[in-house]
Amino acid sequence: MVKDDKCSGARCVEKAEAAMYYRDFAAAREPLSIVCKGGDGFQCFRLAELYKNGQGGPVDLEQAVAAYEASCKGKYGEGCERRADLAREGHGGPEVELEFTSKACELERPVACVRAGEQVLAARGVERDDIKAIELFQKGCRGGETIGCTHAGDLMSDPKHPPEFKNRALTAYVNGCVGHSGYGCMKAAIAFHEGIGTPRDTQRAKVHFEKACQFAEPDGCRLAEALTASNLEPVALALTNKAKELSQDGLELRAVSCRMSRLGPQALGEVIGEVADAKPALDACAKEGAAVGVTWEAADGRMRAAKVSDKVPPKLAKCVVAALRKVEVTSDAACEAVLLFGDAEGAIKALADRQVRLDAERGIVRKKVSSEDDAVE
Repeated sequence: MVKDDKCSGARCVEKAEAAMYYRDFAAAREPLSIVCKGGDGFQCFRLAELYKNGQGGPVDLEQAVAAYEASCKGKYGEGCERRADLAREGHGGPEVELEFTSKACELERPVACVRAGEQVLAARGVERDDIKAIELFQKGCRGGETIGCTHAGDLMSDPKHPPEFKNRALTAYVNGCVGHSGYGCMKAAIAFHEGIGTPRDTQRAKVHFEKACQFAEPDGCRLAEALTASNLEPVALALTNKAKELSQDGLELRAVSCRMSRLGPQALGEVIGEVADAKPALDACAKEGAAVGVTWEAADGRMRAAKVSDKVPPKLAKCVVAALRKVEVTSDAACEAVLLFGDAEGAIKALADRQVRLDAERGIVRKKVSSEDDAVE
């Protein structure tokens, strides 16, 4: 008579727990599989992790996909999230990714709500739907993800929405501020200062600028001080919008910083979109590709100043300035950025060469320690 070593019921759970405790992953696979078939979402998740990471046997992504799906079906939210991760990595595509981030959101995974909202907003695998994105961001916000609060606020601030959305946007920003988002505090302060979605209240604006200052927003410190000095009379807003990397209408930019009267990605996008009109002229300046630091200032519907801040050949500098000066502008802003133009690969190489040059000027020596990492001495 052949002895059947397969477990069942609670004995299977005990066997799986013991194997996992002693890190005997090979012995854990079978009992986890049996318990998973019984609908235990958490044990399905553990099984999927073993398959995905090659613990107790070879990596098997097909089995991992199936186990994560079973975990999600068993209402274990992290299983839904991991299935979405695999979809994004090529095991299912954007439609499957959105399906499982949405399921994770329904299972009270706030990060997944934000991810789903971002995907809907980017129209990746689905038609763009601002209202659906707002709903997802707000659910993430209610779950404690402050970026969901500020994303929702930014969408509801769009002028294309009904006026009552401005009040809802303010609520979202205040919630972000309560969650320690400096950006949320800044946006709430601006709304109180300008009377957007609420009657103007410079006292509350000052309070929120001060909170933004506490969360490392320099503009908050400066504007709180300005309101104190003005006895709470409204002051001119000069706000800093930054982006490490930005792509707008085919133009690539790095280290973007603009001082302007509005704050947020939409405001920054409008300013950069105007400069992006110069891309064909910039491409003609360096067909082989270039990465050039520039500053520009636009006011009263005119490009009042443009300057190359890097050390580049005079002919290239003159061409870049001429291209920027021809831009038609409607937004007032003072900006600096590194513009990448011409051949894309050549521009990336030029950007790397530019960094090497700047490091040398600052006395920084980077020592290669592996094929992927740099160390600074």
